[in-house]
Amino acid sequence: MDEISAEPDAVRLVHNADRDRYEALDGDEVVAVLAHEDEDPPAGDGEGLGVGVRDLRSTVVAPERSGAGIGSAIVRFALDDIRSLGMRVRPTCWFVRGWIERHHEYADLLEPTGHEAKGETP
Repeated sequence: MDEISAEPDAVRLVHNADRDRYEALDGDEVVAVLAHEDEDPPAGDGEGLGVGVRDLRSTVVAPERSGAGIGSAIVRFALDDIRSLGMRVRPTCWFVRGWIERHHEYADLLEPTGHEAKGETP
């Protein structure tokens, strides 16, 4: 498990790869989860340029911890992890999608769609 401490209420942020999710832990208690699913890189043109995609599917924060910044912390942690892995992100989760829209410095991680994915200009 990858791990880092975060400020919001002193939770620990971890990537639980065995369960395909990021977790915010308060001691041993899971107080937030960001579920994901990975897709292998496309076969591409044989040059090995394909990049895997991590689909961020659902963010859940314990109701009693809502509004404490834990959701934002777990999203930032996940996106930093995805960047370090050289992957792209598909923000299926509405919370993650909105967070990226407010934090443009992470927009480069978004999976190309439509014409962009084919290298075309619209």
